[in-house]
Amino acid sequence: MKKHLKQINNYWIFSVLLAIGTVFFVLEVSILTTTIWFYLIIRILCTRNKTIISVSFLCMFILIISCWQTESGEKKIQIPENTEIRGQMFVLPDKLKLDGDRLQLEGHFFTSKQAKRKIIGFYRFTSEQEKQRWQRECLPVQINLTGEVATPLGQTNLNGFDYQKYLKEKAIYQTLSISKIESIQVVRPKLYELLEWLSSYRKRAIDYCDAMFLAETSLHLKTLIFGFKSSEFSQKEGMLANLGILHLFSLSGMHVTFFIGCFRYVILRIGITKERLFWLQLFFSIVYAGLTGFSISVVRALLQSMISLSNREWKWNLSRLDCWSLTLLIGLFFKPYLLFSAGGQLSYGLSFFILYVQPIVARLNNRYIRIYCFSLLLNITMIPIVGLSFFEWQLTSSLFTFLLLPIFERAILPILTISLLSSFVFKSDLLIHSLELYFLFQQSVFEWFSHHSTFTIVTGAFSPILFLWISIILFLFLYSMEKQSKKAYLLGVGLILLMFNKYFSFNGTVAFIDVGQGDSIFIQAPFHQENILIDTGGKVGFGKENWAIKAKQTSNAEYSVIPYLKSKGVKYLDKVLISHGDMDHCGDLVAINQKIPIRSLYFPVGTEKKAAFRNMLNRLKQEGTKCYPVLAGTSIGQSISLEVLAPSKSGEGENRDSMVVYAKLSGRRFLFTGDLEKEGERQLIDQFKKLKVDVLKVGHHGSKTSTAPLFIQALDLTDGIISCGRQNRFSHPHEEVVTTLEKANINCLRTDKDGMIYYEWTPLSKISSAKTIIEQD
Repeated sequence: MKKHLKQINNYWIFSVLLAIGTVFFVLEVSILTTTIWFYLIIRILCTRNKTIISVSFLCMFILIISCWQTESGEKKIQIPENTEIRGQMFVLPDKLKLDGDRLQLEGHFFTSKQAKRKIIGFYRFTSEQEKQRWQRECLPVQINLTGEVATPLGQTNLNGFDYQKYLKEKAIYQTLSISKIESIQVVRPKLYELLEWLSSYRKRAIDYCDAMFLAETSLHLKTLIFGFKSSEFSQKEGMLANLGILHLFSLSGMHVTFFIGCFRYVILRIGITKERLFWLQLFFSIVYAGLTGFSISVVRALLQSMISLSNREWKWNLSRLDCWSLTLLIGLFFKPYLLFSAGGQLSYGLSFFILYVQPIVARLNNRYIRIYCFSLLLNITMIPIVGLSFFEWQLTSSLFTFLLLPIFERAILPILTISLLSSFVFKSDLLIHSLELYFLFQQSVFEWFSHHSTFTIVTGAFSPILFLWISIILFLFLYSMEKQSKKAYLLGVGLILLMFNKYFSFNGTVAFIDVGQGDSIFIQAPFHQENILIDTGGKVGFGKENWAIKAKQTSNAEYSVIPYLKSKGVKYLDKVLISHGDMDHCGDLVAINQKIPIRSLYFPVGTEKKAAFRNMLNRLKQEGTKCYPVLAGTSIGQSISLEVLAPSKSGEGENRDSMVVYAKLSGRRFLFTGDLEKEGERQLIDQFKKLKVDVLKVGHHGSKTSTAPLFIQALDLTDGIISCGRQNRFSHPHEEVVTTLEKANINCLRTDKDGMIYYEWTPLSKISSAKTIIEQD
């Protein structure tokens, strides 16, 4: 057996490619994945090597079984939904996440009639004392509770975050809203329950960092040593991502190499033989993986390290590519969804391309140029992946990584480790305050560079075909560079052109974005000529005590408007129109401007009388946005013409003062009415007696204060779009409005049920009928 396996050395990549193709063919079948899967089978058969064929097909069948088991787990009888249910939930201490008055728990839930199912639960604290009790918990707990189970919400915006898919990748298929916690039983782990002990010690270590060190130092200790990203760290992620250095704060091969190196150095210095070192390192790897929460990147790095060590120990004669391939094969056997997550793609993608980039830069004599080129080429290899998940590529990432990686490797990681270990022996106030001053200074430097010294290419979302083309060109580019061929320059130009494919897109779009209880409409002209946003969405804040306020203050736009705009390749918004001054229409204005700068802002005269909007207006003016108060009769747009029909006089930013905008796009007539009420509708049809509209953005989220039957009859509508939140506190849309639309035989579409609603057209075709993200039964 060993002799036959050695025959596949240097060819394990065939087995892993077929394994990857099998996973995507089974779990996400499409014409493209089916074609690639059959191509890989034919390519392996063409090798005519019986060992390669046998091993590859064995891996394929094992993966088919693994995928089948994964899918069968999803199809098991689920816990009954939409009814109050009592049961018990077992949760490990490092799976408790607290933020403000909210508790998130990930564990196993079971009732007297149901088997254990992995689930994620949510609970709101009733008092600060209750929150403090949960903060102190460092042991596994079994909770007796009452709650309601539901299916997690899937993707509701085009190219948006799919929470249902995210949980499915973790084998979680339902969520639990906990209404009452009846009792909590602490479960002390038994001696052999290693996972429970590791979770407990990880939670203790995280709490110890908070207790012993100041805020910024504790944040870095928890992130860089234990892989715990707190709510406070989440507030910095946008800045770090803008610099392209977020990966330095994600546990990866760099951290594993450092800690494994320290472990080997200490063990060898105390006289342990190399023969025993292997087994000690294996045990240390398991412990370290547990203390970091078994993150994908750490498990990948540790597993690859152990395979490489075993290769040297038992002389398997595996190449570095073989070690990588075996690491991925093992990962896929246990987690078929491994490469569906951005973390898995980045971890395995980077480690794969390192194997190809190192020989290319090895020819460079100057050490610093070699290190920078290595960082630059690795950054380039990430282009296909960022086009799938992040929609933007930071050119300056390679420079900041080149400058900061040595500081993290040789200074920050060693100093933090020594400071943590020494704190168990003695407490040095000088050291604690010095560390805090350094990290505060580092934070201010990062913030400055984030605002002034980054260059980002917003690629937009890559289609599967475009992703495939870019990947092929990337491999040819690296191959040409390795062979020192001049074709590398031509391929490099081709890669850049494909990154700017948005300028060659024929599609124009009108999209009613699902922002919950609010409005936001995006219009994009073909060939990326003009990008216009009408309203931004936003949420109304309600007063809470300090202990109940979330540390991670995020806008709705960060999960809805901003990702969608970036997926459409939007780096700047040419024009933003604000219908009126309510927060559910303009509340995310500043948040959007911070991520996607706004060149021109239009709003009805008088809206600035609202204090909140006036503050936002002043901030945008300071950052260079041109601001224009407008009234009826104003024309806005170049490639896309928008006509302002109301208001005709200065108002105060209220519903009655809403800006009404008319647009004719590829022969279809649209009317966007903000929160216009019945009186404003009457005035509109009196003033514009011949006004005919195909698509109406129904006023005020479907409230009965808008959408008068006479108004609907006068417009001669085809589609009525209602933008409202799921289970919103206002019960929008009201039954009267839905009945009015139904009686007029109008196609009623709602963001709470249909998700994003959008229309597309090209210069050569008429606009499409309405498309939705959520398909109704």
